[in-house]
Amino acid sequence: MHHERIPIYVMSGFLGSGKSTLLARWMKESPFSNAALIVNEIGEVGLDHATLGFAGDTSTLLADACVCCNGLPALNEALETLFWARLHRSIPRFAMVVIETTGLADPGPLVASLSLNPLVKERYRIAGTFATIAAHHAANTLARFDEARAQLRGSDVVILTHTDLADPSEVDAAQSLIENYYTGSRILHSANGSLWLRDALALLSQPAKRAERTDVPAVPFSRLTRTHGAITRFVALDDVPDSSALCARLHELISQYGDSLLRLKGCVRLKNGRSPVVVQFVLGDRFAQITDTKSGMAGVKSGLTLIVKRN
Repeated sequence: MHHERIPIYVMSGFLGSGKSTLLARWMKESPFSNAALIVNEIGEVGLDHATLGFAGDTSTLLADACVCCNGLPALNEALETLFWARLHRSIPRFAMVVIETTGLADPGPLVASLSLNPLVKERYRIAGTFATIAAHHAANTLARFDEARAQLRGSDVVILTHTDLADPSEVDAAQSLIENYYTGSRILHSANGSLWLRDALALLSQPAKRAERTDVPAVPFSRLTRTHGAITRFVALDDVPDSSALCARLHELISQYGDSLLRLKGCVRLKNGRSPVVVQFVLGDRFAQITDTKSGMAGVKSGLTLIVKRN
């Protein structure tokens, strides 16, 4: 008996490249508005899952394990659970699945693992993979991190993000760099999460010829599991009196870890504030970004997740 397989879209992108901001917009647009969402976070606290605004029955958080490392069994289990719940109508019927990976995930092992689980292989199919990379950090990111190169290598569409924060010359240089190393790449630009889903899907539907240059350092795909040269740490912040104290704490942490601090993010509840604030920082930024939030953080611990490069 032939079964129409459920399409899966994979959203990857290096740390701090804005994939969650972009995906939050896409999940409100058709056809992703009728999708089940699986969010994978490398830290123990699921901030991205909360900020995406999805916490219903068709939303799954895989925290504290990267899906291209030891999180693959959990991913396949989540897909199985979603399928049976959909079949038995215990959750709203979704038309597709969107998977957001961690900022260090290699999409190659993830895609390959789906063919190893009989039920997942029979009932699901990969419909497309997207990878985000910040335009103003692209050259440094691709030069330093195997994971970023693997994300571009495994993507169907590359999205240059934060183009509003980069000079036009930086955007042009980033595009040329990607086109040079990954000939035939399909590339789109996004300023502050402004890219429409329909434009990304339209480009995805076009045929592409990829011919990666042989002199690019390669990440081995010999195993479906891997480890990253980074560790995570959660710093609880339950007693911060105000924004000035928070800024001082952030400066202390950023100075303490220096260039080994790849990413810092979290939700912090200030004693003098009515609502929590969201903190974001990525290597290469001059300072941390602090923004107010109105809702969606009820179950998120107050504190910061640090992703630190191993020495």
